[in-house]
Amino acid sequence: MLSKLFQAIGSFFRALFGGGSKKPSSPPITIEPANPNFPQDGSEIQPDTIIVVANETDPVIIDPNIPDKEFDDDVAAPSVVEEPIVENRDIPIAEEPPVVDTPVVEDPLPPSHKQKFLWCLDNGHGKRTAGKRSPIFDDEETQFFEYEFNRDIVARITKQLEEQGVAFFNVVPEVEVGNILEERVNRTNRKKSKLPKLFVSIHANAAPAKSSKDWAPASIKGIETWYFHNSKKGQKVASIFQKHLIQETGFNNRHLKSRPDRQFYVLRKTRMTAILTENGFYNNKAEAAALMTNEVRQQIADAHVKAILEIEENGIS
Repeated sequence: MLSKLFQAIGSFFRALFGGGSKKPSSPPITIEPANPNFPQDGSEIQPDTIIVVANETDPVIIDPNIPDKEFDDDVAAPSVVEEPIVENRDIPIAEEPPVVDTPVVEDPLPPSHKQKFLWCLDNGHGKRTAGKRSPIFDDEETQFFEYEFNRDIVARITKQLEEQGVAFFNVVPEVEVGNILEERVNRTNRKKSKLPKLFVSIHANAAPAKSSKDWAPASIKGIETWYFHNSKKGQKVASIFQKHLIQETGFNNRHLKSRPDRQFYVLRKTRMTAILTENGFYNNKAEAAALMTNEVRQQIADAHVKAILEIEENGIS
Protein backbone atom coordinates (compact mmCIF):
# COMPACT_ATOMS: atom_id res chain seq x y z
CA MET A 1 0.00 0.00 0.00
CA LEU A 2 2.75 2.44 0.96
CA SER A 3 4.62 1.84 -2.29
CA LYS A 4 1.48 2.53 -4.31
CA LEU A 5 0.87 5.66 -2.23
CA PHE A 6 4.41 6.95 -2.91
CA GLN A 7 4.02 6.16 -6.61
CA ALA A 8 0.80 8.14 -6.70
CA ILE A 9 2.44 11.08 -4.89
CA GLY A 10 5.41 10.92 -7.27
CA SER A 11 3.13 10.92 -10.28
CA PHE A 12 1.26 13.93 -8.90
CA PHE A 13 4.40 16.03 -8.44
CA ARG A 14 5.84 14.98 -11.79
CA ALA A 15 2.66 16.09 -13.49
CA LEU A 16 2.62 19.30 -11.44
CA PHE A 17 6.24 20.35 -12.08
CA GLY A 18 6.82 18.71 -15.48
CA GLY A 19 9.20 16.07 -14.20
CA GLY A 20 7.51 13.19 -16.00
CA SER A 21 8.78 11.44 -19.06
CA LYS A 22 6.34 13.21 -21.32
CA LYS A 23 8.06 16.05 -23.14
CA PRO A 24 6.45 19.46 -23.06
CA SER A 25 4.68 20.45 -26.23
CA SER A 26 6.86 22.38 -28.68
CA PRO A 27 5.87 25.65 -30.30
CA PRO A 28 4.60 25.38 -33.86
CA ILE A 29 7.12 25.85 -36.65
CA THR A 30 6.60 29.12 -38.49
CA ILE A 31 7.98 30.22 -41.81
CA GLU A 32 7.81 33.22 -44.02
CA PRO A 33 5.70 32.10 -46.98
CA ALA A 34 7.02 32.51 -50.48
CA ASN A 35 5.69 35.75 -51.89
CA PRO A 36 5.29 35.73 -55.69
CA ASN A 37 5.65 39.51 -55.68
CA PHE A 38 9.02 39.40 -53.93
CA PRO A 39 10.78 36.05 -54.39
CA GLN A 40 13.62 35.18 -52.07
CA ASP A 41 16.01 33.64 -54.58
CA GLY A 42 16.33 32.14 -58.04
CA SER A 43 14.40 28.99 -57.17
CA GLU A 44 11.22 31.05 -56.73
CA ILE A 45 11.33 32.85 -60.06
CA GLN A 46 8.27 32.01 -62.13
CA PRO A 47 8.74 30.82 -65.75
CA ASP A 48 7.06 33.91 -67.23
CA THR A 49 9.22 36.37 -65.28
CA ILE A 50 11.18 38.97 -67.23
CA ILE A 51 14.86 38.50 -66.43
CA VAL A 52 17.77 40.52 -67.76
CA VAL A 53 20.90 38.42 -68.41
CA ALA A 54 24.31 40.05 -68.58
CA ASN A 55 27.70 38.56 -69.31
CA GLU A 56 30.29 38.85 -66.57
CA THR A 57 32.85 39.91 -69.19
CA ASP A 58 30.78 42.94 -70.25
CA PRO A 59 32.52 46.20 -69.26
CA VAL A 60 30.80 48.05 -66.42
CA ILE A 61 31.43 51.79 -66.33
CA ILE A 62 30.77 53.39 -62.95
CA ASP A 63 30.51 57.17 -63.15
CA PRO A 64 31.40 58.66 -59.73
CA ASN A 65 29.31 61.72 -60.56
CA ILE A 66 26.12 59.69 -61.01
CA PRO A 67 24.50 58.15 -57.90
CA ASP A 68 24.22 54.39 -58.19
CA LYS A 69 20.86 52.64 -57.83
CA GLU A 70 21.69 50.08 -55.14
CA PHE A 71 18.38 49.47 -53.33
CA ASP A 72 14.72 50.41 -53.29
CA ASP A 73 13.88 53.89 -52.09
CA ASP A 74 11.16 52.54 -49.78
CA VAL A 75 13.75 51.44 -47.25
CA ALA A 76 11.22 51.03 -44.46
CA ALA A 77 10.47 47.38 -45.08
CA PRO A 78 6.93 46.10 -44.49
CA SER A 79 6.48 43.39 -41.92
CA VAL A 80 6.86 39.89 -43.27
CA VAL A 81 3.88 37.76 -42.32
CA GLU A 82 4.60 34.25 -41.12
CA GLU A 83 2.27 31.28 -41.51
CA PRO A 84 2.37 27.80 -39.99
CA ILE A 85 3.68 24.92 -42.04
CA VAL A 86 0.85 22.76 -43.32
CA GLU A 87 3.02 19.92 -44.59
CA ASN A 88 4.79 17.33 -42.47
CA ARG A 89 8.46 18.27 -42.40
CA ASP A 90 11.10 16.11 -40.85
CA ILE A 91 12.62 19.09 -39.07
CA PRO A 92 13.28 19.36 -35.32
CA ILE A 93 11.28 22.09 -33.64
CA ALA A 94 13.07 24.65 -31.53
CA GLU A 95 12.42 27.97 -29.88
CA GLU A 96 13.16 30.98 -32.08
CA PRO A 97 16.64 32.14 -31.03
CA PRO A 98 17.12 35.64 -29.66
CA VAL A 99 18.43 38.33 -31.96
CA VAL A 100 22.19 38.36 -31.69
CA ASP A 101 24.63 40.93 -32.95
CA THR A 102 27.59 38.90 -34.12
CA PRO A 103 30.81 40.82 -33.53
CA VAL A 104 32.62 42.04 -36.60
CA VAL A 105 36.06 40.58 -37.15
CA GLU A 106 38.01 43.76 -37.82
CA ASP A 107 41.79 44.13 -37.85
CA PRO A 108 42.69 40.50 -37.12
CA LEU A 109 46.13 39.17 -37.96
CA PRO A 110 47.85 39.60 -40.30
CA PRO A 111 47.78 43.39 -39.84
CA SER A 112 49.41 44.00 -43.24
CA HIS A 113 46.05 43.78 -45.04
CA LYS A 114 44.39 47.16 -45.49
CA GLN A 115 40.69 46.52 -45.07
CA LYS A 116 38.39 48.28 -47.56
CA PHE A 117 34.97 46.77 -46.88
CA LEU A 118 32.92 44.98 -44.29
CA TRP A 119 31.66 41.81 -45.99
CA CYS A 120 28.16 40.94 -44.78
CA LEU A 121 27.80 37.22 -45.53
CA ASP A 122 24.24 35.94 -45.50
CA ASN A 123 23.42 32.27 -44.98
CA GLY A 124 20.42 32.04 -47.28
CA HIS A 125 17.56 30.28 -45.43
CA GLY A 126 17.56 28.34 -42.18
CA LYS A 127 16.76 24.82 -41.07
CA ARG A 128 13.09 25.66 -40.56
CA THR A 129 12.54 27.02 -44.06
CA ALA A 130 10.02 24.90 -45.91
CA GLY A 131 11.38 23.09 -48.95
CA LYS A 132 14.90 24.08 -49.96
CA ARG A 133 16.04 20.46 -50.13
CA SER A 134 16.63 17.91 -52.84
CA PRO A 135 14.62 14.81 -53.60
CA ILE A 136 15.94 11.76 -51.78
CA PHE A 137 18.72 9.89 -53.57
CA ASP A 138 18.51 6.25 -54.65
CA ASP A 139 19.80 4.98 -51.31
CA GLU A 140 16.52 6.30 -49.83
CA GLU A 141 18.48 8.17 -47.16
CA THR A 142 20.73 10.83 -48.65
CA GLN A 143 19.28 14.29 -49.20
CA PHE A 144 20.73 17.73 -49.87
CA PHE A 145 19.67 20.50 -47.46
CA GLU A 146 20.30 24.04 -48.63
CA TYR A 147 20.54 25.54 -45.13
CA GLU A 148 23.43 23.19 -44.32
CA PHE A 149 25.18 23.86 -47.63
CA ASN A 150 24.93 27.64 -47.27
CA ARG A 151 26.35 27.58 -43.74
CA ASP A 152 29.17 25.25 -44.69
CA ILE A 153 30.20 27.52 -47.56
CA VAL A 154 30.10 30.61 -45.34
CA ALA A 155 32.11 28.83 -42.64
CA ARG A 156 34.78 27.94 -45.20
CA ILE A 157 34.81 31.52 -46.48
CA THR A 158 35.07 33.18 -43.07
CA LYS A 159 37.91 30.89 -42.03
CA GLN A 160 39.98 32.17 -44.95
CA LEU A 161 38.91 35.80 -44.49
CA GLU A 162 40.00 35.69 -40.87
CA GLU A 163 43.40 34.35 -41.92
CA GLN A 164 43.70 37.09 -44.57
CA GLY A 165 42.63 39.88 -42.22
CA VAL A 166 39.46 40.76 -44.15
CA ALA A 167 36.59 42.28 -42.15
CA PHE A 168 33.37 40.25 -42.21
CA PHE A 169 30.01 39.89 -40.50
CA ASN A 170 28.09 36.59 -40.39
CA VAL A 171 24.53 37.88 -40.74
CA VAL A 172 22.67 34.71 -39.67
CA PRO A 173 24.85 32.39 -37.58
CA GLU A 174 21.78 30.61 -36.19
CA VAL A 175 20.60 27.35 -37.70
CA GLU A 176 17.15 26.80 -36.16
CA VAL A 177 15.47 29.66 -38.03
CA GLY A 178 13.31 30.14 -41.07
CA ASN A 179 13.91 32.79 -43.70
CA ILE A 180 13.66 35.74 -41.28
CA LEU A 181 13.96 37.98 -44.33
CA GLU A 182 13.25 41.25 -42.58
CA GLU A 183 15.55 40.38 -39.69
CA ARG A 184 18.40 39.48 -42.03
CA VAL A 185 18.08 42.81 -43.78
CA ASN A 186 17.73 44.77 -40.55
CA ARG A 187 20.79 43.14 -39.00
CA THR A 188 22.82 44.10 -42.04
CA ASN A 189 21.52 47.64 -42.27
CA ARG A 190 22.01 48.43 -38.58
CA LYS A 191 25.48 46.90 -38.32
CA LYS A 192 27.86 49.69 -37.35
CA SER A 193 31.10 49.78 -39.26
CA LYS A 194 33.73 52.31 -40.13
CA LEU A 195 34.13 50.46 -43.41
CA PRO A 196 31.62 50.58 -46.29
CA LYS A 197 29.48 47.43 -46.32
CA LEU A 198 28.95 44.90 -49.12
CA PHE A 199 26.30 42.18 -48.90
CA VAL A 200 26.66 38.66 -50.32
CA SER A 201 23.80 36.17 -49.93
CA ILE A 202 24.87 32.58 -50.60
CA HIS A 203 22.43 29.99 -51.97
CA ALA A 204 21.98 26.84 -54.01
CA ASN A 205 19.35 26.91 -56.76
CA ALA A 206 16.34 24.79 -57.72
CA ALA A 207 14.71 24.26 -61.11
CA PRO A 208 11.05 23.59 -61.94
CA ALA A 209 10.15 19.92 -61.42
CA LYS A 210 6.97 17.83 -61.30
CA SER A 211 7.10 17.84 -57.50
CA SER A 212 9.55 18.25 -54.64
CA LYS A 213 10.13 14.49 -54.81
CA ASP A 214 11.16 14.55 -58.49
CA TRP A 215 14.49 15.54 -59.95
CA ALA A 216 14.55 18.43 -62.42
CA PRO A 217 15.77 17.97 -66.01
CA ALA A 218 19.50 17.29 -66.16
CA SER A 219 19.91 20.12 -68.67
CA ILE A 220 19.12 22.76 -66.02
CA LYS A 221 22.38 23.27 -64.18
CA GLY A 222 25.11 25.72 -63.35
CA ILE A 223 25.89 28.90 -61.44
CA GLU A 224 24.38 32.36 -61.71
CA THR A 225 24.80 35.58 -59.73
CA TRP A 226 22.05 38.13 -59.13
CA TYR A 227 22.33 41.84 -58.46
CA PHE A 228 19.94 44.76 -57.93
CA HIS A 229 18.66 45.80 -61.34
CA ASN A 230 20.40 48.86 -62.82
CA SER A 231 23.00 48.95 -60.05
CA LYS A 232 26.34 49.41 -61.79
CA LYS A 233 28.26 48.61 -58.62
CA GLY A 234 26.08 45.55 -58.09
CA GLN A 235 26.77 44.35 -61.62
CA LYS A 236 30.50 44.93 -61.18
CA VAL A 237 30.61 42.96 -57.92
CA ALA A 238 28.42 40.20 -59.38
CA SER A 239 30.69 39.90 -62.45
CA ILE A 240 33.77 39.38 -60.28
CA PHE A 241 32.08 36.68 -58.22
CA GLN A 242 30.65 34.93 -61.27
CA LYS A 243 34.03 34.95 -63.00
CA HIS A 244 35.75 33.23 -60.09
CA LEU A 245 32.92 30.77 -59.47
CA ILE A 246 33.04 29.49 -63.03
CA GLN A 247 36.84 29.39 -63.10
CA GLU A 248 37.06 27.42 -59.85
CA THR A 249 34.22 24.94 -60.38
CA GLY A 250 33.97 24.53 -64.15
CA PHE A 251 30.18 24.53 -63.74
CA ASN A 252 27.84 25.66 -66.50
CA ASN A 253 27.90 29.47 -66.75
CA ARG A 254 24.42 30.97 -66.36
CA HIS A 255 25.92 34.48 -66.17
CA LEU A 256 24.58 37.52 -64.30
CA LYS A 257 20.90 38.08 -63.74
CA SER A 258 18.64 40.87 -62.56
CA ARG A 259 14.94 41.46 -62.50
CA PRO A 260 13.46 44.85 -63.49
CA ASP A 261 10.71 44.65 -60.89
CA ARG A 262 9.77 42.60 -57.82
CA GLN A 263 13.38 41.85 -57.06
CA PHE A 264 14.72 39.63 -54.29
CA TYR A 265 13.91 41.00 -50.87
CA VAL A 266 17.50 41.02 -49.63
CA LEU A 267 18.66 42.88 -52.73
CA ARG A 268 15.83 45.41 -52.49
CA LYS A 269 16.17 46.27 -48.83
CA THR A 270 19.86 46.13 -47.92
CA ARG A 271 21.11 49.72 -48.03
CA MET A 272 24.34 48.85 -49.78
CA THR A 273 25.67 47.09 -52.86
CA ALA A 274 24.30 43.56 -52.66
CA ILE A 275 24.52 40.36 -54.68
CA LEU A 276 23.13 36.83 -54.42
CA THR A 277 25.08 33.80 -55.67
CA GLU A 278 23.23 30.67 -56.81
CA ASN A 279 25.82 27.91 -56.61
CA GLY A 280 24.41 25.02 -58.61
CA PHE A 281 21.02 23.27 -58.61
CA TYR A 282 20.23 21.00 -55.70
CA ASN A 283 17.38 19.29 -57.55
CA ASN A 284 19.64 18.41 -60.48
CA LYS A 285 20.67 14.91 -59.43
CA ALA A 286 24.25 15.01 -60.69
CA GLU A 287 24.87 18.55 -59.52
CA ALA A 288 23.35 17.92 -56.07
CA ALA A 289 25.70 14.97 -55.64
CA ALA A 290 28.63 17.21 -56.55
CA LEU A 291 27.49 19.95 -54.17
CA MET A 292 27.62 17.46 -51.31
CA THR A 293 31.32 16.74 -51.82
CA ASN A 294 34.07 18.44 -49.87
CA GLU A 295 36.01 19.17 -53.07
CA VAL A 296 33.26 21.14 -54.81
CA ARG A 297 32.26 22.98 -51.65
CA GLN A 298 35.84 24.10 -51.17
CA GLN A 299 36.00 25.25 -54.79
CA ILE A 300 32.86 27.35 -54.28
CA ALA A 301 34.19 28.83 -51.04
CA ASP A 302 37.58 29.54 -52.63
CA ALA A 303 35.88 31.32 -55.52
CA HIS A 304 34.00 33.59 -53.14
CA VAL A 305 37.23 34.36 -51.27
CA LYS A 306 39.13 35.12 -54.49
CA ALA A 307 36.36 37.52 -55.55
CA ILE A 308 36.42 39.21 -52.15
CA LEU A 309 40.20 39.59 -52.22
CA GLU A 310 40.09 41.02 -55.75
CA ILE A 311 37.57 43.63 -54.65
CA GLU A 312 39.54 44.32 -51.48
CA GLU A 313 42.58 44.97 -53.68
CA ASN A 314 40.99 46.96 -56.49
CA GLY A 315 37.71 48.30 -55.12
CA ILE A 316 34.60 48.56 -57.29
CA SER A 317 34.85 52.02 -58.78
